[in-house]
Amino acid sequence: MSLGVAVLLFFVMLFIGTPIAVCLAGTGIVWLLSNPAIPSLVFASKIYGATDSFAYMAIPFFMMAGQVMEQTGITEKFIDFAKSIIGHVRGGVAHTATVAGVIMAGVSGSGNADTTAIGSLMIPALVDDGYEEGFAVSVIAAAGSLGPIIPPSVMMIVFSNAAGYDVGKVFMGGVIPGLIMAVGFMWLSYNYAKKHGIGGGKFGGWKNVGRTFLRTVGALVMPFIIIFGIVAGIFTATEAGVVACVYGILYGIITKSLTLKGFLQGLADSCVAAVGPMMIITYSSIFSYMLTRMNVATMISNFCVANIHSEALFLIFVLIITTIAGCFIDGMATMLMLLPVLSPVVSILNIDFQHFSLVYVMGLLTCQITPPVGNLIYVAASIEKTPVKKVVKQIIPFCLVMFLVILLCVFVPELVTWLPELIYG
Repeated sequence: MSLGVAVLLFFVMLFIGTPIAVCLAGTGIVWLLSNPAIPSLVFASKIYGATDSFAYMAIPFFMMAGQVMEQTGITEKFIDFAKSIIGHVRGGVAHTATVAGVIMAGVSGSGNADTTAIGSLMIPALVDDGYEEGFAVSVIAAAGSLGPIIPPSVMMIVFSNAAGYDVGKVFMGGVIPGLIMAVGFMWLSYNYAKKHGIGGGKFGGWKNVGRTFLRTVGALVMPFIIIFGIVAGIFTATEAGVVACVYGILYGIITKSLTLKGFLQGLADSCVAAVGPMMIITYSSIFSYMLTRMNVATMISNFCVANIHSEALFLIFVLIITTIAGCFIDGMATMLMLLPVLSPVVSILNIDFQHFSLVYVMGLLTCQITPPVGNLIYVAASIEKTPVKKVVKQIIPFCLVMFLVILLCVFVPELVTWLPELIYG
């Protein structure tokens, strides 16, 4: 079975609506069956080896931590805190959603969870304040997209494990770009509000800021414990996930905001949410093995060595590939498929792996909100049953902001390398 046939089969399955995990597994199985020289045992070996990793246990633990905190009603407190800080500025309701997205990013590490939690409370508020439905959904989807960029991040954990790279460095590399993106989203909201005559709320005073901060401080401590523990080498990413779960449960018990029913619901939701990423991790291994056997890595390496002679040019090439692929394929699947192909080129061209890591991961995460496959668009739109066609036009400026920030990181590598170097030396 040739490379062209394999790629054609994959995209045919994808375009008829087959789940991405099944596309990966189906293409891999057909390729194995068409190559009798390769033992069928390879399939079982690869999918077992892909998930036989202590690091991947972090995925359900971080998701559970986010779900448990959500059951305590912390999202509402985060939104109140964000509103007290910036709600009085023109476009304050949209700014509140973005700031809440930044804060929530430090709790769950999942774009889907953050989008659902914030959107259920903020989309009706945005519409009531005069924002069009499409723009309201776009604001929420963009705010949710910050979840996997600002640490902790499930996507970064999976990348670090697959690449054999320090997860703490990747975490720290996402902080500054994530904050710049948030500022860019707020700038878009400000201009929209100015154009449509939408004002801000009334400033409640610094006492109100202090009061709302005290209500959220217990939850705000959690991301700092996680990041400090990983950076200081006190615990691994997986152990950090366990600590986050325990902290979330204790927080819920101490504040009397977590019921047994809420805990069990959070446990069930986190288990369901973890299945998708784990299936993609499992079946992308056989697809990556297929690409390796077909010498795709060698072909791309030869092309890059012959035509690309600078780090910036290579990273732009990576950004273009991830953007195009991400418009049609799930970001995590794309990451795991392309990483074995691109990693050798990074070594050959002597490119800073930290710089490559963040551009690569953020390029894929941008595709969470790019039509037609951007999953956060559909998650946010489904909250108030907003037609997706109303969102597509409004989401484009937010996509451009993310793309421009990543492009800025390509030419100013210090944005993703300075903080890790400061901490790790």
